[in-house]
Order: sequence, then C-alpha cells, then structure tokens
Amino acid sequence: METDLIASDLIKQFFNLLNTKRIRYAVMRNYELLPEANDSKDIDVLVSPNAITNVVVLLKETAANNGYQLIWKNKLDYLEGFVFVKIDNDKVYSIKFDIFNGFKWRGCNYLDHNIILDSTLVYNGFNVPHKAHESIIMIIYYVLYAKKIKRKYLEPIYNNANDNIEEFKRVNYVLFKKNIADNIIKLVQENKIEYLVTLRRRLIVEILKKNFRNESILKNFFKHIKVEFYDRRRLGTMLAFSGPDGAGKSTIIDVVMELFFSLGITKSTVPHHFLTSNIPSLHKLPGAPTKYAKQDYTKPYQTEPTGLLSSIIRTVYYYMAFLIDRVFFISKEMRSNQIVVFDRYYTDMITDPSRIRISFKKTTIQRIFKTLPSPNFTFVVVANKELILNRKDELSEEKLIELLAEYKNLFKFIPNLSVLSNNESIEVGQLMTCKNIFNCLEKRYN
Repeated sequence: METDLIASDLIKQFFNLLNTKRIRYAVMRNYELLPEANDSKDIDVLVSPNAITNVVVLLKETAANNGYQLIWKNKLDYLEGFVFVKIDNDKVYSIKFDIFNGFKWRGCNYLDHNIILDSTLVYNGFNVPHKAHESIIMIIYYVLYAKKIKRKYLEPIYNNANDNIEEFKRVNYVLFKKNIADNIIKLVQENKIEYLVTLRRRLIVEILKKNFRNESILKNFFKHIKVEFYDRRRLGTMLAFSGPDGAGKSTIIDVVMELFFSLGITKSTVPHHFLTSNIPSLHKLPGAPTKYAKQDYTKPYQTEPTGLLSSIIRTVYYYMAFLIDRVFFISKEMRSNQIVVFDRYYTDMITDPSRIRISFKKTTIQRIFKTLPSPNFTFVVVANKELILNRKDELSEEKLIELLAEYKNLFKFIPNLSVLSNNESIEVGQLMTCKNIFNCLEKRYN
C-alpha cells in the first residue's frame, strides 16, 4: 500500500487561491520541488498576523472540497499546523502545513514579518523569501529552537547569503546590534555556519531587550505561557493496538507508523510495546531470576502462570508501571503533540492475565486495571480462528476461541474501542486500518 504520496492537488489549489486573492505569503523553505514533491513532507508558510484566520479557513475549505481529512492540528502562539490525508484508489495522499503568523521565540518577536513579505520572489508560481532572507530565517530559527543547524542547510545558507551579501548584511544590521551582526556575517562568509550557535545567548539577550521596549511584551509572554503550560496538556493522541497473536496486528501497524513518522507527528517508525523504553519489564529489572531473562517472551503461552505471591508482585508492578509511564513519559510525548502508538497495551493484560503469568481471575485484573487512564483510541485486531491457527501454532483452538471472545468484549471496559477484522490480504488490512484511524483522528480534531 502506497502512503508516501504528496497531496499535490491540495497544494496547487490552495496556493492558486492565495495568489488569486492576493494574500501576502511566503513558502519559507523546501519549495523547490513543489507541488509534485517535497523532501520534508511539510510546508512552512508565513502570513501576516491579521490574515492567518482567513488563510486557515481557506486551507480547511480547500482540503475538504478535495476530499481530505484533517487528522492532526497544532495551535501555538506563532503558528497553526495541520495534517491532511486522503485515501484514493487504495493510496494515501498526505501533507503537513505549518502556517506561521510571524517569527516568535518564547512569545518574543525576533523578526518583522513585513521584511520577508515585502520582498518575496516568485518560484514556480509560489511566493518565496528573498534568498538572503531565507538564510536569515534558517539561521535564527535553528539557533534559537534547535540549538543546532542541520547539516543539509549549511550549504544553502552559505550560498544564499554570499550570493546576496549586501541584502544579508542590511537585514542583519536592522535586526541586531553591530557587534552581533558583524559576528553573524563573518561566520557565514568564512563558511563556519555551524558555529553560529555559539551566538545563541547573545541573540536571546538582544531579542529580549528589543521586546521589553514593546508595550505588548507582557501580553505576548503570558499568551506563550498559557500555550506551553496549559494548552499543551490537551495536545497529542494515544493509540493502542491489541489482539491475539497471529491476527496480523504488527504488520498493519507498520504502514501507519511510517506515514506518521514521515509527517513528523510521531517520533519513531517503531511503536511502543506494552510500555515505553523508560519503564523496564519485570524480567529486565536488576536481580530478576536468570530463568525469566532467558524466557522467550515472543511465545507467552509456553510457560505456566506463577503462584499467588509472584502474581501479586506482577500485578502491583505492572499496574504502577503503566500508571507511571502514562503520567510521566507518555504524557511528555503527547505534550509535544505527538501521536503515541502502542503495539499491545494493558488492554492485552486484562483480556488474558496468563499472558504475563498472572494466575488471578480475569475479573479481578479487569477491576484493577480499568482504573488506569485509557488510550484516546483502542483498536482490537482479530481474524478468523483458522487464519490465526495457521500463523501461530502455540495457541490451542479452545484458547483462541476464548481469546477472541474476550477481545471483542473489551468495549465494556475501554472507551473509544474499534474491532478490526483482518481476514483479507495485507494490503486490505492496511487500508482498513488507515481508514479507521483517519476517521477517529478526524473526529478528535474537528
């Protein structure tokens, strides 16, 4: 199933409308291959602060008119971000837009948007920054936010600045005091661009001084604080996949992870498994018996459940592990507005405690673990028992029938749960999964 296709129809129509309506904008980087390709799979667009509301409405309407679903959004004090997807002829088209309303760091303006928007050039029908301005944008952005300039941008910064050195100098002297501007210009001309990060502290002090002379500094600062420490608690989405071994769950998750990673809305192409890497499984703890470390955990049904004391220890440990993981580590990923994906979660434990060798009754484990915070969306992947038995020989038919019934009844304990029947080819299963995930995310973000 193809998922690496760019939403070229949406890109063309959106920018045609911006041009027709004479809305001032600039595509800030990675525009050379648009609209048919984009190295980074996202488009950064600068607009004036008083135009951003209209631009966002226009973008959403254009996406909807072209059959795209909004599956992710990000609203900060300096930008609004969106991811749109469309399934057409069993292929997924996607794009991420970041609409900037100016240049801000910690609520402080560091570059007047008018400098950029008043001097745009036209490249293949797209308004883009002056080459000298493009270098300045990348330098300040990566020094302030990333604290490191990506290697792939070193050559473009050098070439764009030195080929337009007079304009590069002019804007630097407008933005900064002479000694700071001189240092920036010198490092760029000497092709020592990676050393610009050494000026970070001086840039910050200069930006703060300029903003303190602005009467709106307190308003901007408190708006930034609200976004960073209050609004971020509501960002991010957690998805969990559960199901019996052999249902094809991991295979159909892979395509989703690759898509999300390419769009920059998840941190890895590999989902978490039960817990994040910050919380070790019980058998990996220091002092755990050697026989537990040597056990093949890819075949959980080869060993018998433990006795009463060991089951109590396991139940308490895993309950606290899932709770601590969610409160401290999963929530951290979500605050950075990531889609956090799990291939198996505690939902698999309450379906079948014997999977981790707990000998308590299911009802007991269910009463305990259902008090944990649940994922935003849970997907239970099942298949016909004949298909599963062909893939997994360690399960008896009787045990599998029991598991399938328990998984299908998980909705009694877990909200926002969908059951996905994976009885067809891999491509059909991947397509079904993408459709269900996109529909759930669309509801969340609309």
